[in-house]
Amino acid sequence: MAAPKAVTFDCYGTLVDWEGEIQRVFKEILANHGITDVDTVAVQRRWEDLQFDYIQEKYRPYTEVLTNTLPMTFKEFDLPFDQADVEMFAGSMGSWGLFPDTIESLKELKKYTKIALITNTDNAIIAQSIAQMGVEFDAVITAEKAGVYKPGHNGFALACKELGLKKEEILHAGFGFKYDVVPATDLGFQTCWINRQGEVRPVDYQETYLVGDMRTFVLMIKGMAESDYIKFE
Repeated sequence: MAAPKAVTFDCYGTLVDWEGEIQRVFKEILANHGITDVDTVAVQRRWEDLQFDYIQEKYRPYTEVLTNTLPMTFKEFDLPFDQADVEMFAGSMGSWGLFPDTIESLKELKKYTKIALITNTDNAIIAQSIAQMGVEFDAVITAEKAGVYKPGHNGFALACKELGLKKEEILHAGFGFKYDVVPATDLGFQTCWINRQGEVRPVDYQETYLVGDMRTFVLMIKGMAESDYIKFE
């Protein structure tokens, strides 16, 4: 297999610790209301289900999505919150922490291929996250730019256009199976499921490659690139 000319990434859950940071924020909100005995993993997973359905309805700015889905979730669990909590959650995404392997992996990967983002967020939020990484991407496609959230297809088409590449020359990598692997597969991209949490495959689709973290992913791409070099030397 030849190395891809570009890798497009999901950001939140792949490069940013999406699940862990949401759980952290929920714990903080609840602790401020004197509650410390809630399973915030369950709350976060239910929030993600509600959020996924909500972003399929129509395009809304992601700050608005965050603002509206926290109350939906907390009300289901009969958990307390106030407007300040909602505003804090909606304004926190750009500061959510990276996985420990993100920065060095991206820097190493840039030696072998172009890198880009296809991300379900707003331009302003992703700018904050990229500033944390300190890495320059060859293209950044947001839901705001595409006018639709993944698993919608617009972002993938925009990525091809901005990178000046065909889908056959790009590998799409992400943690979100239904957000990333499914639509990219349907469109004919090669895919890599970066399954950081060891999740069970949720639907009957098959990714091209499967790894558990970014370090392993970079080793895979490096191996492809070095094989290409040996082949054509």
